[in-house]
Amino acid sequence: MFEFDQYDRALDREPPSMPRAPYALVDDIDRLSFLAWGEHCVECAAPACFSTCDLYEPRPDRRCRRFVFGTRRNPHFPARRGYGAEVVFRKWAKLEARGNTRMQPAAAVLRRERALGAALPLVNALGRFVYWITRDRRWSHLSLSWLERMARRLHRKSCAEDPPDAFVVEVYNPGERPVHLQLLMTVTRAQVPSHRRMPAPFVAALELAPGYTRHVVERARFQAVTASGLPFDVGLLPAGDAATRLVFLTADFVTFRTCSSAPGARPDVKCVVFDLDHTLWQGILLENAAVVLRPGVKEVLHTLDERGILLSIVSKNSHEYAWAKLEALGIAEYFLHPQINWMPKSHNLRTLAQQLNLGIDTFAFVDDNPFELEEVARAFPAVECVLAEALAQLPSRPRYRGSTSAEARMRRQFYQDAIQREQVEQSYGEDYLAFLAACQIQLDIRLFAAADLDRVAELVQRTNQLNFSGRKYLRDEVTALLADPTLEKYVLCCRDRFGSYGTVGFSMVSRRPGQLAVEDFMLSCRVQGKFLEQAFFHFLMSARNPEGASRLVVNFRKTDRNTPAQNVLKALGFVAREQERGMVLDVTARPLTCDSIGVTFVP
Repeated sequence: MFEFDQYDRALDREPPSMPRAPYALVDDIDRLSFLAWGEHCVECAAPACFSTCDLYEPRPDRRCRRFVFGTRRNPHFPARRGYGAEVVFRKWAKLEARGNTRMQPAAAVLRRERALGAALPLVNALGRFVYWITRDRRWSHLSLSWLERMARRLHRKSCAEDPPDAFVVEVYNPGERPVHLQLLMTVTRAQVPSHRRMPAPFVAALELAPGYTRHVVERARFQAVTASGLPFDVGLLPAGDAATRLVFLTADFVTFRTCSSAPGARPDVKCVVFDLDHTLWQGILLENAAVVLRPGVKEVLHTLDERGILLSIVSKNSHEYAWAKLEALGIAEYFLHPQINWMPKSHNLRTLAQQLNLGIDTFAFVDDNPFELEEVARAFPAVECVLAEALAQLPSRPRYRGSTSAEARMRRQFYQDAIQREQVEQSYGEDYLAFLAACQIQLDIRLFAAADLDRVAELVQRTNQLNFSGRKYLRDEVTALLADPTLEKYVLCCRDRFGSYGTVGFSMVSRRPGQLAVEDFMLSCRVQGKFLEQAFFHFLMSARNPEGASRLVVNFRKTDRNTPAQNVLKALGFVAREQERGMVLDVTARPLTCDSIGVTFVP
């Protein structure tokens, strides 16, 4: 919540800022912590500075006014709380809150803020009355002290096993030039015994372009401060002394919703990448060849692997020695495309994401070194960075839930088969079609059965690149669609001479006069580039088209992730429909014959 009770309308001589363009807020926040943001001074030495500092200007509570008019509630800006908090920073001004990481449901925190906001005028009146009697300055800012103590008390009740996922800053910069903002988290030294060792402050530089800006700072970057168990403060302060106007929309510790099917939600983790020294094993391999695994590592690897979560290595090490040690420890088989070299770890993560054909936002990176975590976090803010000390807790985290389906248990094998295919493919040089023919690809199509539900739910909730409609479904929505008698439901399985891909696709098809309509089609990225789309479309028009329809319509809707699906349709000759959504192909003019893939159908 923000300090609106100290707003002074008489000092506010300019009209409120207005958004120049619409913006999309972070919409997958599940829980928040209570923070009371107020105006403070970077060089504060209260109360002595109130009588010695030339910049001192009293607010109604007799503290120093460092914002031009205080904090204005600006309802013109859409935000989670229904308004933006507009401030103009003066010299040495900062926005500050007492740290609190006790995570509670977002709705409950917002209700608390509204209730406290309604109570503050009464608390302020009580403080002024007691100050008039006692002349004790501390009573004049009773409401500030009350809110700060509440945050401290909540933080003391926070649980180490339930930390925030990130700190989210959403700001609207109404000016014409970028603003550089510093995010600072530091232990409150005055409340810590002198003999207690304190963690180093966390500092991050945030650049705010004109208009809406969002920064999601992952927990791994600041948890040395927040997880220390010590009281800490959070500050936001602009660079330079010039007056800076900003509208704050969000400034909160948050946890995100974990259901990847919810619109805008952060996806579940699909690949966990581990460092080696002091992470998977204890010690440094090049200094001690007899390193041993960290306790519980094998159990964590086995659990994640069983859930279908891929595992890999990014480590600055000797590949030959490190891989030999992984084999000796009996865990080498778990890791795909290990990146063991002396390159920057962000570079290796990018390479790994390309080789696995996964979005970088589905990766987690585990390392013991805060420097390496920071390097990766700056390069890829969407990667979840995890300190090695939390490795054993990964299977209990919601984003690492994976799946319990038989497909999940085989996922590593599918990727290992794919690596073998790639090696064979290279021997065919540029003749890719000859390679596909040599693979003896077989597409098995069957009608949906109840036993397919878990895998189909995975496909419709997780598929991005080859999701033709762009839709994600909640499980209840999937169940309702499967019960619709007007839709034909097809499940696609694939195999070749190297092994099985398992269940790779799901489609729902409807019939209309003169055409077949593919209402939804999701295909695993594991079979991208194998021409399965063409084989499936040909099957529909040749084997499931008794009326002889000549037009095939695909319900395609563009998203920021499904460009590969659009490219497939364009390559096959589909064109955009003029008056309706989707793309259409006249198969009399552009046949879909696909001789390199065998197709069987099980009614």
